[in-house]
Amino acid sequence: MVRSVKIGAALFIIDVVAAFLPFSKMIDMSPIGVIGDLLLVEVAALFIIAGVLDFASSIGMTQFRKVILSSKEDYSPDRRRQTERAAMVYLFAGLILLLAMVVLMIYDNAM
Repeated sequence: MVRSVKIGAALFIIDVVAAFLPFSKMIDMSPIGVIGDLLLVEVAALFIIAGVLDFASSIGMTQFRKVILSSKEDYSPDRRRQTERAAMVYLFAGLILLLAMVVLMIYDNAM
């Protein structure tokens, strides 16, 4: 959970810095709009990464690699748990950024 917060915070700080750079004024968007767009892209990317990590260790994918790609690796519940934990980090980071995006949207609409 701590890694998720660190990833989410780092990405949010990068978004805020990018939103206030001079090029964001050239595309005629408010800093809040730029932050929201960047957050949306990052949330989607984090969810996709989490899904790919989870799917890659599934029993179906393991059997696919074994049959089609001639892999010698067998399905392991321990390996599955490890990759699920890694996927949860990215999932929670995406949820944190999604929450930040919703709060930002509510703030922008209130003003």
